[in-house]
Amino acid sequence: MQAYSFFDYKYNIEGFDSDLFSPMHIVYIILVYLLGFALSYFFRNTKHQSISRGLKVLSLIMPILEISKIAWESYYDITTGQGFNYGGILPLYTCSLFMYALIGAAWGRGRLREYCLSFITTIGLLYGAVGVVYCNGLNYYPFWTFGAFYSLFFHSAMFVTGVFLLVSGYKRLEWADCLRAMLPILALAAVAVPFNYVYNHLAHSNADYMLLYSGGGVPIYQDLSEKLAQKGLRFIYTIIMLLTHIPLAALVTGAYKLINSASARNKKRKSAIKS
Repeated sequence: MQAYSFFDYKYNIEGFDSDLFSPMHIVYIILVYLLGFALSYFFRNTKHQSISRGLKVLSLIMPILEISKIAWESYYDITTGQGFNYGGILPLYTCSLFMYALIGAAWGRGRLREYCLSFITTIGLLYGAVGVVYCNGLNYYPFWTFGAFYSLFFHSAMFVTGVFLLVSGYKRLEWADCLRAMLPILALAAVAVPFNYVYNHLAHSNADYMLLYSGGGVPIYQDLSEKLAQKGLRFIYTIIMLLTHIPLAALVTGAYKLINSASARNKKRKSAIKS
């Protein structure tokens, strides 16, 4: 049996392969999905004022965890001779947007707040749901470690927060939210894209923040990126990847509208029976 502590560093854990889709991970996936929907439904009548306070608390917790994770892993990266991981550890991923969007949704006003809520309840919800299932952190850290815990918790928070905001009626999705959700994405891309291109050119390394440069090992994305890069058209891949966020947001919005429509018909049917 492997011996490691909760805060062990990935390269110090000998013989570890992956805990992705391990029994504990599968149990975790089931629990997050079941509890996420069940608790959201159970607390659906929570006052919006209380939800706003909850968003403010979460908007403080997530950056603290992110800073702690970066500091912790960077300490080991540097002291073990790996060096600071500029190409992978900076919070410039699409999922990182959840942390920034929380701040805008909790403390912002007007359009800023709406754009952030649109992201959290569409792309944020979807990426959180996918991240709980395909948690890349489990390829580097065993399930019972801080590295795995942080990744699992972060994506779980994305998923559960998005579901709860929709079920509680705090946010009601419209088709226009598919475009509103793009504003936070474009704002982060304005930083991530130049960084990817400049860093990879100067450092001869691989930074792929937001998967907007090389596809980050995702088969279809990577193949497309490589083919376009060979023709000097990598920027087209970047544009395509940015635009794919719109149909993804539409997918969540469409599912939300279908569920709401079915629920409304069911209530109308029950009302007709009673009368």
